[in-house]
Amino acid sequence: MKLTAMTYNIFSGRNLMRDLNLEHAASVIRQVQPDFASINEVRSHTEDIGPVDQANDLGRLTGYYPVFAKTINVLGGEYGIAFLSRLPVLETQIIHIPDPEQSSEYKHYEHRCILRCVLLAGDKPITVFTTHFGLVPSEQENAVATALSLFKDETNPLLFMGDLNAEPDTPEVQPLFAAVQDTCAGQHLLTFPSDTPRIKIDHILYRGGWQVLDVRSMDIQNSDHRPLIAELELL
Repeated sequence: MKLTAMTYNIFSGRNLMRDLNLEHAASVIRQVQPDFASINEVRSHTEDIGPVDQANDLGRLTGYYPVFAKTINVLGGEYGIAFLSRLPVLETQIIHIPDPEQSSEYKHYEHRCILRCVLLAGDKPITVFTTHFGLVPSEQENAVATALSLFKDETNPLLFMGDLNAEPDTPEVQPLFAAVQDTCAGQHLLTFPSDTPRIKIDHILYRGGWQVLDVRSMDIQNSDHRPLIAELELL
């Protein structure tokens, strides 16, 4: 069974010029038409976007089933990550990443989580994890430890997707890349910033029961990140 996976940091609905319009992200999703997508930087009813639930509105604009996972309260509303699927969603779970001890390195610290979704692909269950790692090393170390603990109990073919705020050779994420495989192995598809990308921090990783057919990014500035898309065969 062939499936298309996508991960996209939507910059809370802003394009690279900071024009706020959720259609920027929705149009990319409709163009790609993935079977499911991990979405980063999603807001709900915050003062800067108004009475808008971006996860639900993305679902309405694209025809996908949305799942939202709040990480923090911000500007009178909620902020976090989301998942969109046109496959049946059998189960969802929000796993909060333990906060590291506070120190001077946490100028840009915020709480993070991992969203676990079990989908039905044909007659097979698959598990897709969505996340958005922190910016500082100890945050990333805790996120990797949380992910590895989840993998131990997972028997389904799995995907781990999102903005990890780290390149593949970043020391803090090396245990993660050792435990799962990178759909971009052999390719260095840069994803940030979207106009002249210099680094690859958006990833689609996998374990068990998958064959990678193709992986690509898109030269598009509908966000400050480029989307990453993987064409996969579920074996």
